[in-house]
Amino acid sequence: MKARNKIIIFLIVFGISLFGIVEGVIKPKMDKSNKQYLENQQDPLFHDIESVLKYKNKYMGDASNISNLFYTLPLSDSETKFELFPDELRAEVNYRTTVLDIGEEKVKKSLIYNSTVAFALIDNLEAMSFSFTGESYKVLRKDVEKWYEAELSSLTEKDTWNKLVQNKLSDNEYVREFERTILKKE
Repeated sequence: MKARNKIIIFLIVFGISLFGIVEGVIKPKMDKSNKQYLENQQDPLFHDIESVLKYKNKYMGDASNISNLFYTLPLSDSETKFELFPDELRAEVNYRTTVLDIGEEKVKKSLIYNSTVAFALIDNLEAMSFSFTGESYKVLRKDVEKWYEAELSSLTEKDTWNKLVQNKLSDNEYVREFERTILKKE
């Protein structure tokens, strides 16, 4: 057998082996990693704040910007409808499910997280309403700013966000206190 034929056979075997490694090992690991990342985006304790920074805007009147923001935040796996009230500088997110179907703890943590993100990224948004079948909540920017004792846009740096917002959500007393003082049932 000529040397050229041996090289061709070697390259074919090498190519098939490499294809098998990519398809059988590397791609499944990447798929698993991507699936885990998407699951984490539904959990306010693990959501990646940097993934939503592109939705930063001075004005809340851009409906596609706000809807795209909320489609990337926790609770986005629930069917939703958005309404903007530019005269009131208020956005409303209507979830077509109940709090019990999602889980009360997950809802409370997600509402804290989502409203803080919205106020931190949308400069003139003054109020958020979250409606579920049978329950509604309202959150005001001024209350959230008072809670964090900071200009909300300053929280979006990853380390600051993790320290002042995200990590605190694992403390149930913190969540209950935020709920008592900031999340107003309508």
